[in-house]
Amino acid sequence: MKQMGGNEIIHGGYADPSPYPEIKVLGENKLYAEILMDDYAGGVSEFTAINQYLYHYFISNKEAEEVANMWERISITEMHHMEMLAETILLLGGNPIYRGSQNTNCCCWNAGYVYYGYNLCDRLHADLMSEYEAIRNYERHIKEINDPYVQAILARIILDEKVHIEHFNKAIGKYCGW
Repeated sequence: MKQMGGNEIIHGGYADPSPYPEIKVLGENKLYAEILMDDYAGGVSEFTAINQYLYHYFISNKEAEEVANMWERISITEMHHMEMLAETILLLGGNPIYRGSQNTNCCCWNAGYVYYGYNLCDRLHADLMSEYEAIRNYERHIKEINDPYVQAILARIILDEKVHIEHFNKAIGKYCGW
């Protein structure tokens, strides 16, 4: 697989400007690969975020073009995260199929994980909360995984998720009148 650098994907201000670490691991560790499955394709995961943000983009294009563009661009950043996680899972000896970890009963990913929402503000608030939850999960996994390379990958993803939080907060302030 190709290594994607920080400047190779056009994030347009929807990712932290710092470089992405090289995708590597200390060695195979199927337990670590299993932990990452929840971040990859669990209920709160990159795969869920991609699908949720794209759905919100599809239905909001006429409602608020600026917000629709934001959702599209953030989903592209989430796709990069998903690719990084897939590469890491493979290096750890795992198989990046679309399911969560053994801790979540290896449930296959399904569209029920997507929060479809009722209106623009409802969607923005839900997306904001999902970013916070993703960060909490990544922080927990950094503590559980004793591999500095994997920890660096997760820490770098967190930086992008914090940028997403900033964008969602700005959109909520502009369109939802806190």
